[in-house]
Amino acid sequence: MTNNGTEPGHSQYVRAVVRDNGGTALMRKIGIPTLLVEVPPTVVDLKGYVVAGQVFWKSEDTKWVTSRCLMAFKASTALEFMLCDPGRHIPETTMEVFIAPSHVVRSIRQGITASDLKLQLEKDQLQLPFLLNSGPVLKNFLGEMQKKDWKSKVESLEKMILMQKQENDKLISRITQLEDKLGVGSITEKTK
Repeated sequence: MTNNGTEPGHSQYVRAVVRDNGGTALMRKIGIPTLLVEVPPTVVDLKGYVVAGQVFWKSEDTKWVTSRCLMAFKASTALEFMLCDPGRHIPETTMEVFIAPSHVVRSIRQGITASDLKLQLEKDQLQLPFLLNSGPVLKNFLGEMQKKDWKSKVESLEKMILMQKQENDKLISRITQLEDKLGVGSITEKTK
């Protein structure tokens, strides 16, 4: 799976921007809280499918939390997901999450009644991994986030070095021009 949310080809985690913490009217009607999120274009092509996986977010005390989830990809860049582990909730102030789709559960059923949807989601949850593998999965996720953070720091440092080199080149050029005007030899030649 290609991933524009993190590093292409090296990560299974996709950055998703929270667009609505209230979910859809149908999900609210059956009492299941969901979030509507947006993923970058061409990240995954799962439009029309319900997918099992995991979601990661920062809690209010800034610790990373993970939960198994079901995701309904209603468009190429938009999905609705529900948390499937009891006691987990995403704070309303959360603006981004990271999703890790695992496997397709089924196609999205159009025109489904509220009661049928509730039963279907219960069946869908049987397709989740048996255990919330939070220890190793969260550790792997944090490792990916640290790699991304270090890569960003290195790229920033490279930019600063390049800018400094360009400034130094301009300064050397200006010094050479001034030396030529004054008729003195190059300072760099005298110091050799």
